[in-house]
Amino acid sequence: MTATGSATLLIDAPRERVREVLLDALALPLWNSAFLSLTGPPAATLDAEYRITVRPGLKGTFGYEAMDPGLVRMVWQVPGFRETGDWRLGAEGERTLVRHDFTHAGPLAAMLRRAYQGVAGLRLGRLQARIRGEARPSDPSRHS
Repeated sequence: MTATGSATLLIDAPRERVREVLLDALALPLWNSAFLSLTGPPAATLDAEYRITVRPGLKGTFGYEAMDPGLVRMVWQVPGFRETGDWRLGAEGERTLVRHDFTHAGPLAAMLRRAYQGVAGLRLGRLQARIRGEARPSDPSRHS
């Protein structure tokens, strides 16, 4: 069973800045509330593997499969759940059109399918807030 989500947002920042935030793996828990902790090398590379803890305390791995100027692909997994998330970055002058797509697989993904409805849009809003230097928006009912 797989589940998917998708959303698009025009962010008021150059593509390089958006990409920089997406590739700051150690800071992801600051704006993705599903991530309780993430440890690993400070410089993101395609070979880097990170240890991740997600709500409600499941442990797994996180990594990058693409780090191109127009595409950042993140993959993370915990027992019973795997997410592949694409962040497509289109330069629009000094702004960036960001499309976030994700695919979930695994038995836990099937159980959480409804909880992830609308999450792509929430993540884009949190990314935008992070780029603006705002504190992470808090919504205790949505942890993704």
